[in-house]
Amino acid sequence: MSKFAVFLLTCFLVLSINSSVLAGDNSPGGPSMGAVMLDIFVHRPLGLCGTILGASAYAISLPVTAHFKKKEEVSKILVKEPYDYTFKRPLGEK
Repeated sequence: MSKFAVFLLTCFLVLSINSSVLAGDNSPGGPSMGAVMLDIFVHRPLGLCGTILGASAYAISLPVTAHFKKKEEVSKILVKEPYDYTFKRPLGEK
């Protein structure tokens, strides 16, 4: 692995763990540590891939969707929903 990839992965890990600590959600009814770790290492990276692929598919389909005036609907499905899943939902929640 290149040094840059290791650096990015390290930053991702540190920022992900710090954001859950700073959130202050230590209530007994909150998500378990296993759910948070699964979210950090599996669901978030897959969500990021889905966001990138959805944005690419949206850009490719833009001429057709613009012709049929469905840009907003397709944008919501291909870009907004994966983005919200990846970046806006709390850690450990589905």
